[in-house]
Amino acid sequence: DLIRVHIPRFTVSAGDEHFKAISQVITKLVLFSDPAHKTRLEKLETLLFTYDFTDLSSAAKVIANLQDRLGEAHDARTAAEYNHTRRLEEKEGQLELLKLKAHIFLLSEELNFLFDAIKLAQDRHDEHSDQKSALLLHASSDEISWKMLDDRRELLAKLVVQNIDFYWLNRQDSSTSNDLSVRNLQAFDGSRYAMWPEIVSKYDEPANHPLLK
Repeated sequence: DLIRVHIPRFTVSAGDEHFKAISQVITKLVLFSDPAHKTRLEKLETLLFTYDFTDLSSAAKVIANLQDRLGEAHDARTAAEYNHTRRLEEKEGQLELLKLKAHIFLLSEELNFLFDAIKLAQDRHDEHSDQKSALLLHASSDEISWKMLDDRRELLAKLVVQNIDFYWLNRQDSSTSNDLSVRNLQAFDGSRYAMWPEIVSKYDEPANHPLLK
């Protein structure tokens, strides 16, 4: 699916309080990336490089091996609770039981990751399904300008970006990629008495520059 949004010209006039609110909306809502979700995707990518999940027989062996280890851990926990009832009342017994529970939890998490990695590998293997489920957002604008106002609502500075293209791709595996390109950026001093009205401007290399190819 493809969504295209084009805004020919967009201007925002804001003071420091307004800019703070705008900044929070953009960074915490529009560009927010869940660290836990990112860590999960990185671990799934590691599993995909470690195992060949497109081979179902090989994947089944990995799952069966981990399930056996998980079953042994549950048996060890049951035995510890049954044979060492008195020791569990002591600090050493409680620590031993906590270690077994932590081991079971880590094995369960690893098993869940393996199932997710197998599903992810199968989804990526199906190219047609991946193409149908991907979502591409293309937002563009000829010019976006921001006017910084002081406490008296007078122009303090102006920032202008031109020919902006933003691409956001959401894949079937929930991973995303962003691509932002800006052709030109300029910043102006808002004071009418400014010695240098243009603070930031694009630098064009001369045609005879030795590094220009």
